[in-house]
Amino acid sequence: MRFSFVFMVLGIVLSVGILSAGLNLFAGYERTLKAVLLDSFAHISISETDSYLSRHKADQLIPKLEAMPEVQSVSPTETFSAMVNKDGEVHGALIRGYDFKRPFPYRKYIRKGEPSLDSGSVYIGHYMASELGLEVGDSLKVVYPQLNRVSALGIFPGEYFFRVAGIYRSGYYEYDRSAVIMTLEDAINVIMVPGYISNIELKLKPESVGAAGKLAKELEATYPELVAQAWTQNNDSLFRLIAMEKWLIFIIFSFLVLIAGLNVVSAVVTIMYDKKNEIAVLKTLGAGLNSIRGLIFYRIALVGIAAIILGQIFGWILSLLIINQSWYSLKGDVYFIDQLTIYVSPFNQVAIFVVSACLILICVRLPLRRINRMEIIELIRNPQR
Repeated sequence: MRFSFVFMVLGIVLSVGILSAGLNLFAGYERTLKAVLLDSFAHISISETDSYLSRHKADQLIPKLEAMPEVQSVSPTETFSAMVNKDGEVHGALIRGYDFKRPFPYRKYIRKGEPSLDSGSVYIGHYMASELGLEVGDSLKVVYPQLNRVSALGIFPGEYFFRVAGIYRSGYYEYDRSAVIMTLEDAINVIMVPGYISNIELKLKPESVGAAGKLAKELEATYPELVAQAWTQNNDSLFRLIAMEKWLIFIIFSFLVLIAGLNVVSAVVTIMYDKKNEIAVLKTLGAGLNSIRGLIFYRIALVGIAAIILGQIFGWILSLLIINQSWYSLKGDVYFIDQLTIYVSPFNQVAIFVVSACLILICVRLPLRRINRMEIIELIRNPQR
């Protein structure tokens, strides 16, 4: 077997493998990010147009929301930004207060500590705990400016001390670095808005998540004084950008297959000249050019198709090796999540196969046009030429 033929097969396997691994990893990233965002954010957040939502109004609204067939859970929440302090180390924080008498929608993300919160206790994000050196049972100071405590020296911040009851880790970097979860009453006491909450969070059933935007519009039409914000309003553009980047990677990596196609051209030319005596005999016996081209074309095309399939298998193996290595992980502050995952999408694999097969078959077909320039007499007279 000629070296050029082996080099052709290896080139196809490697190029298709890299293309397949790239799409597998990107599809895994897209799928994981979407899952993390859907779990970390409310699917629909309901609030007043320009003020806090009264507890009385929320108590009347919650049973109606829970009765909706698309809704899985309803959580009244208090959300605001503050600062936390541990031994002089100051850190920005996102305070999220929940009513723990109701089902807590993010309980599965509590990695250490107690399964529920009491007054005076908090859950904190994994990265916040790491950066501040906090463990379960430690004390954390929450600092929040109080606008009603103004003096000639400025605004005096309110300082509140809480016990760390657990460590929260969702996989979404920003939350894991800034989340401080406390009881709803503690959050209301910190922000000093008794009788009011900031919003109501709705978690939808899995089959209804895609219709969050439509459902939010229906809620706004039913309750004109309220604002219903679906998760897609903040994240839809992000996923469109990720999808565009995925297909840009697909196009760029497809050029590797095209470069491998140059090896295919070389291999076809080599085979043509290796088999020129057989070609001369076939021409002498009256075989048509199309028949001769077909004999060579199908032989190389079948090998090329097999190499593409091997390349896709190699890409899957390469993807597994990448996600199981320990020397590199995603930077959460850049990519939102810190874990590498793969997803072998059937659609992506079909797209890889079709594009690769078309490129390879074109590269097989092009040099075969030279057969009609090979003169029978010259081939017979100069068999070693």
